[in-house]
Amino acid sequence: MNYERITSILLTFFIFLIAAGALLFQSFYIVQPGYSALQLRLGKIVNMQNAAGGYLKVPFLDKVIFINNRICKSVIETTALSKDLQSVSIGVAINYQIENALKLYEAVGTDFEKVIIDPFAQESIKAVVAKYTAEDLIQFRHEAKEKVSLELRDRLGVHNIRLIDFNFVHSDFSPDFIKAVEDKQIAEQSAKMAKNLTEKVKEEAIQTRARAEAEAYAMKIKKESATKELIELQNIEAQLKAINKWDGKLPQVSGGATPFINLNR
Repeated sequence: MNYERITSILLTFFIFLIAAGALLFQSFYIVQPGYSALQLRLGKIVNMQNAAGGYLKVPFLDKVIFINNRICKSVIETTALSKDLQSVSIGVAINYQIENALKLYEAVGTDFEKVIIDPFAQESIKAVVAKYTAEDLIQFRHEAKEKVSLELRDRLGVHNIRLIDFNFVHSDFSPDFIKAVEDKQIAEQSAKMAKNLTEKVKEEAIQTRARAEAEAYAMKIKKESATKELIELQNIEAQLKAINKWDGKLPQVSGGATPFINLNR
């Protein structure tokens, strides 16, 4: 009888210890660095702790919700249509930080990525991509990224979420579009080569014409110079012939004038 009583007492004691332990465990909570703790009592926020450490709560009545205040990352996959109706598969990475855990929780609860970040990001991406043709989106990818980032920063800021960084992880186009771009690049390269060849032939023709004109001008100068020299030579030869024919006698003329000797006869 005593044995049964002792066993009952021990069992009761162990049950009491377990209950006391459970009660003690339910009486406090620990806030990790970088987190905010919202203490709810029967669904109503009664306390908020931002500093790391241990805090008390009412067992079984209070519930504690932890919200991460550190920089977090959200990866989103979506599709969008460009200005020329090309489908683009886009993956983005969003780094964000909670600025006011209390107001954010009161507005949307803890599922704010699905409620705010994801839909806002998709809407902003689709709106910006629709302003670019597919080719322009490839060329001006950084510009498009900045526009999405600015729009998303404003929209998230209203809900106490600060956008730290936004990046396109990838942007993939349909195989048909990629082939069309490649074909266009090949055609443009061929056209550029043909243009360069045409310019080369044109330049060579200009140079040939310039050389021909220079040569013709040189020939003209030579011809004119030779003609003058030939005339002078002919005059000299005529004078020499006249001198050879002169007999050394001056012609007789009346008066005091000096007779003129015509050496060109």
